[in-house]
Amino acid sequence: MSAITLPGAAILVTGANGFIGGHLCEHLQQAGAQVRGLVRSLPRATWLADQGISLIEGGLDEPAVLARAVDGCAAVIHTAAWTGVPDDPALGEAVNVTGAEAVLQAALTAGVARVIHFSSVAVYGVNASPLIDETAATPLVGQAYPDSKIRAEAVVRRLAAAGLDTVIVRPASTYGPRGAAWTVGPVEQIKSGRLRLLAGGRGLVNLGYIDNVVQGTLQALTAAAAAGQTYNLCDGQAIPFHEFYGYYARMMGISRLPSVPAWAGKLVISPPGRWARRLLGRQATGRWSLHYLQNSSRFAITKAQRELGYAPTIDVAEGMRRTEAWLRQTGVI
Repeated sequence: MSAITLPGAAILVTGANGFIGGHLCEHLQQAGAQVRGLVRSLPRATWLADQGISLIEGGLDEPAVLARAVDGCAAVIHTAAWTGVPDDPALGEAVNVTGAEAVLQAALTAGVARVIHFSSVAVYGVNASPLIDETAATPLVGQAYPDSKIRAEAVVRRLAAAGLDTVIVRPASTYGPRGAAWTVGPVEQIKSGRLRLLAGGRGLVNLGYIDNVVQGTLQALTAAAAAGQTYNLCDGQAIPFHEFYGYYARMMGISRLPSVPAWAGKLVISPPGRWARRLLGRQATGRWSLHYLQNSSRFAITKAQRELGYAPTIDVAEGMRRTEAWLRQTGVI
């Protein structure tokens, strides 16, 4: 396809009032696009409407709503998803797989020029390679969230074979202002004393500051060469969990975080796992979650750098500085 030009382009963002979806809406609007946001609840998305973003209320299981949402759009960015807590295979299938298929099928029917599908590095499962790129295998691991993301990617490829221009992006641990899982969540756990490092927090977390991830997404949206491709989108560096959570702890004047030994983590996926989950502040609920907390891999962004010109400019120190400013401004800390 020819590259999409953002000024004047009608672009639908599903999950518009979510963390990544909301930031995408704002950046797209700043770039001159005509942004539509699909949200499940209009009252919870007034902050987007106040910025002049057109909103459509409805779910991924409403074909008529989806048809209206994609009508006349040049592109769709599908961020709406179930994030995996609690572990629920039926919900993962309904939202992440069937929901994605409904959005993409509506886009294909409407003649949308490109769809960006948000997947996750979770598709790599329990791969322990030092450096993981987009060619790595994505086997099912028996946990609802990663497995649903893997099956959703299969749906994307099937519809791409039917003629839909698609790009899959795989973010890692995305953090920043308005973030839940990797920003407000950890802060609240630390404040309440529920967060526990696993084995001293030596596992590596692959971070992606929200503005960097948005930058890469817009590059994937507008680059003609991205058609049919898959890209890891994160900052390209990994830091230990104790360092990551330590940033938040220091914001609150906490010098040290409690830790539990590695054997406690193993109990998470055993019959007595309820006790271990209490120790870990409900961070881990299965084999993949435990692997993620003990990760030793880095996710390569070389392909996005080479093909999209992706160049994340906000490092963790600056990202945390901006995040702290937002946390204080909003009274979270």
